[in-house]
Amino acid sequence: MAAARRSSSKARSRAHAYREMVSLPSALAAYQVFFVDLGKFEHRPALFHCTTGKDRTGWAAAAMLLLLGVTEEDVMRDYLLTNDQLLPRLQPMFEQFAAAGGDPALLQPVLGVRREYLEASLGEMRRHHGSIEGYFADGLGIDEKAQEALRSAYTEGCSA
Repeated sequence: MAAARRSSSKARSRAHAYREMVSLPSALAAYQVFFVDLGKFEHRPALFHCTTGKDRTGWAAAAMLLLLGVTEEDVMRDYLLTNDQLLPRLQPMFEQFAAAGGDPALLQPVLGVRREYLEASLGEMRRHHGSIEGYFADGLGIDEKAQEALRSAYTEGCSA
């Protein structure tokens, strides 16, 4: 029971962190640089990644996909694949943690993802900016022309 409470508390903490990725000035500044760089011809084709690639990188991927017109449902499905694709590869870490006396359930909110994490980011984005285009324009300072250039550069049939 105590482990379940700790796991739930960690999940709430992760959701809070996901909201901050959308609204903290330092996060906005970092994402602004990231997306501006993705828009530059010399940075294409582009590959971005991280050790686990699900939190800050996950929001970057989700925001980019949404800007490109991918549905929120498809973005969520892609995000949740982390649990199917990443967690099995981390199984030795879970086993090692258990062997040392730890409760592997405590690692799940940190190493896995939950729908409510990305929903927290999306809700924060809507609350502050109304839409993904508003997030890019008002939050990141990336105007409509630059947004369209990103769409052109990263969708088939376009070469801007």
